[in-house]
Formats: sequence, structure tokens, C-alpha cells
Amino acid sequence: MQLTLAGIQKILIIRTDGIGDLLNSTPAIALLRQNYPDAEMTVLARPLNAPVLHGNPDVDRILIFDRGGAHRRLRKRLQFYQKLRREQFQLVVAMQTATWPHFVALLTGAPYRLGRYQKRFKSTLTHAWRGSYRKGKTHEVDRNLELARLICNGDAVRRLVFHLNPEEIVNAEALLKTWDIGTERFLVGIHPGGSSFDKRWPEKHYAELADRLARRDNAMILILHGPDEAALARTIQEAMQTRALVYAPPSIRELAALLSRCNLFVCNDSGPMHIAAALAVPTVAIFGPTDHGVWHPLSEKASIVRRDMPCWPCSAHQCKTGWECTKKLTVEKVWRKINS
Repeated sequence: MQLTLAGIQKILIIRTDGIGDLLNSTPAIALLRQNYPDAEMTVLARPLNAPVLHGNPDVDRILIFDRGGAHRRLRKRLQFYQKLRREQFQLVVAMQTATWPHFVALLTGAPYRLGRYQKRFKSTLTHAWRGSYRKGKTHEVDRNLELARLICNGDAVRRLVFHLNPEEIVNAEALLKTWDIGTERFLVGIHPGGSSFDKRWPEKHYAELADRLARRDNAMILILHGPDEAALARTIQEAMQTRALVYAPPSIRELAALLSRCNLFVCNDSGPMHIAAALAVPTVAIFGPTDHGVWHPLSEKASIVRRDMPCWPCSAHQCKTGWECTKKLTVEKVWRKINS
């Protein structure tokens, strides 16, 4: 069946949510590139997350929408919308299921507008996916591919795309050497953060797990954290009986380069988890209330560990059981998963 659209020279893909959302869209972007090889492919993304697309061969341009900064004021936002309209996109793919992407797709004036038939402005879409999903059944990558297949033919590769350039890898190795960490040293990366409290495994558990790994494998423990997670990382470091380094990478790209060097990465359900999956880093990811069927790290080298609960999945920040799914997940269970 012929599904591809005729005359497509400029495509806009809207994905202004999280790192994981953007990375799990890359297989669908690759399918679009496969079907529209001559089209200019532009992705609209947030300033924090856009760097994950640098070097992606399927993306020609990245446009930044900074709702909390440069585009916070109405005048600046309207100017941005006018700029999008002047681009004269023929196709807009609202890969993010929300009212705003549907609205922006309409504002561009593009003759073809693809999205999911949910949220407001859904009736303005020219091509809409109208299905529904059962909890825990369909990964986000497959959801995005199903959307793209409304206007695409052919097979897709279910693999996240993240490209590091050689200089970034060399710089990461040089940084590790300043800490006396050579390539022969077993390196364990730990990221104890997460987008919300309910996703974070307790610091004392991370400290105990890190000590076990350090003693068994003579491993160097590198605790990585974001701008608002310094106290979290320091708490783990101070609770440990063995040595650990704490570091806040100044950019997503440097974080990714350091992750690529890790022999093992232990983390919560978070953006760095998806980066590690894209780079095929051996990963054990701790899941709490989030739907792991949708958001587990898509990599043969990644596994998840979780505590089953009758209320799962809820993804709720208000919990009647005190977030037992995350907070009462034992160190022993995570240890068994690492050794399985």
C-alpha cells in the first residue's frame, strides 16, 4: 500500500518534552528519513534536550523552543510562530501527544499535519492515529513508529540513535585520566536523580550497592548528577565506606561521553538511562511507579529491576503507600539483577 505523501520537501517534527521522549522518537525519525530522503528534516525541541540530536544523520536542523526563557513572553512567542509559518513546511509531525503541538502544527500552515487523535486541536490533523494502548504493553518507540507508519512504508529499526564524535570520546578519556582512571579500571557510573521524588531509589541503598561493587570488582564509582542533584550525590558519597567521585557534567554531550566509558551504569528511570541505552552501555535501571512497559531502556544490554505493586503503574506523585514500589525495593534485589 502506498502511504507516502507526494511533494514533501520540508518536514517539521515537534518533540519538546524530555530527553527520553526525544531519544525514543529517533527510530521514527529514521523511518521518516527513509521514506522522504530528499526532504529537509527539522526537529523542534527544548534547549536542554536538543543536544541529543547533534550528529544524528536523520536530522538536518534543530529549532529551539524555550518556553521558560527566550519564548516566555507572548510577543516573542508570536514572533516564533510567525517564523515557523514563513518556513513553509509541507508536513508537520506532532510526535508529542499534547494540545500545544497540535496547535503549532495548525499555525505552520502545513498542508499535512500528523498526530494522535487525542488532546485539543485533534480535529485539525489531516492524518491521525486513533488507537489506544493498554498499560504496560507498547513501548514508546513502537508508539512513535505506529504514528510514522501512517505516512511511511517499509521496515524500521528499533534502535535509539545517539552519535558521539571522536573528540567527545577523547575528552572524556582525558577527564577520567585526571582522576587516575585508566581504561583498565572497571568503572561504575551511578545516576541517583530523576524527574520526580517517586522515581528515586533511596540514597542509602545506592551507597550500599556502590560499596559492594567497589569491593567485589575493585571498581571506581562515579556518581553523576545534574544541577539540582548535588546534595543527593554528596549524601551517597558520604554514606559510602569506599571511595567514590562525584561529578556534574556541564552538558548532555559530556554526560553521554562519560557514560560510554562505563562498564556498568546503575540509575533510576531517567533521561540518562535512555542515553545509556542508545549508547549500548550495560545498564541496570530501577523503576518505581512508571510504566516500564512503555519506558524501559531499549537496549539488549539494559535490564530493569522493580518491586511489583497492585497499584502499578500509576506514575503518581501523590501516593497512599509511601512510594513503596521505589523506596522499599531492596539492595539485594538490585544486586541479584546486576549479577544475573
